Amino acid sequence: MNPVRLLARPMLASAYIANGIARVRDPHASVDSTEAVLAVARRVVDVPVGADTIARATGAAQVAAGALLAIGRFPRAASTVLVSTYVLDLAGEVLNKDRAATKEEKNERRANLVMRTSMLGGALLASVDTAGQPGLVWRAQHAAEDLRKNIEKTSAKAVDAVSQR
Repeated sequence: MNPVRLLARPMLASAYIANGIARVRDPHASVDSTEAVLAVARRVVDVPVGADTIARATGAAQVAAGALLAIGRFPRAASTVLVSTYVLDLAGEVLNKDRAATKEEKNERRANLVMRTSMLGGALLASVDTAGQPGLVWRAQHAAEDLRKNIEKTSAKAVDAVSQR
């Protein structure tokens, strides 16, 4: 593994793991943002669980995906899970924009939003990082191209064989 990836993945994952542990321990701290997203979701679908359960489940997902990212196992899938959980967080923050009243609270929310956005950017980069190996889409496209070329060669040989008779 590349030394940069060896260091960068655990560094990125540590913030997600810490956030996930905090959510599992105290889901009420993030219930406001979760409740805002849940209210929108309930307009479309009947969600049978409460905001605290979703906050805990999101925290557990962040801990698990962060741990997988840190050890380099399924890093793209883990990063995708981390991106999903943070998109929900950001949506909740945006939907709850009227919550902060004082200037200090607004500045804290803004700093938190910038930090979350930067972590989201890091996770997005990790979700598309192929570690120098071609991704599945590239492999599928090249396999299809190789198959097409093989079919054309075989067809040409068969036409030649028939025309020589």
